Amino acid sequence: MKHKKRVLKIVISILIVAVSCPFLAHYYLKNSWDSFMTEKELTEYVTKLKYAEELPDRFYELYEEENPNILSYNLNRQIRNGLFSGKFTKSPSLLAAMISEISRQDNDSTKISNRKAYSLAWKLEEETTQKECLNWVMENYKFDLYIHGISEVANFYFRKGVWELNDRELRDVIALMKKPSIVYVPDRSNEDLH
Repeated sequence: MKHKKRVLKIVISILIVAVSCPFLAHYYLKNSWDSFMTEKELTEYVTKLKYAEELPDRFYELYEEENPNILSYNLNRQIRNGLFSGKFTKSPSLLAAMISEISRQDNDSTKISNRKAYSLAWKLEEETTQKECLNWVMENYKFDLYIHGISEVANFYFRKGVWELNDRELRDVIALMKKPSIVYVPDRSNEDLH
């Protein structure tokens, strides 16, 4: 009987540690942003995000068609959905953190940079919306070595301003985020032209 009690205590202890470790790691990551940036740097970055130029409403609608609920779910929910569905989509807050100079400084290894990016993304979600993050991402996203931002993409591929793009062209821009190409826009010949 003593042996069974001892085994049960060990199993319970292991379960407690196994369950608490992810929560402690999450808490640490979420609150470690100040280990690589100052409050002033955070304020400056948040200000850039908040004042990034808005995109056409239709862009947000099409972006959410491609990435359901991405503008309304936070990073935690995206991670949880990714665990259960096997398809993780980076939230705009995570994209903003990943392409920022803040999470890629001092010759960080990819592992360290990813830790910084997630930590910064959680902090950004406290200060901004996913839509504000997406606006900044679209202004600064490197579609390739020479084309940065949605304005340059719209001009390079379509010879138009962002606000002049039709649905098909906006979908092409969204597709280019997943698979950048200087050679061609994605083939959409099988889609209906409205």
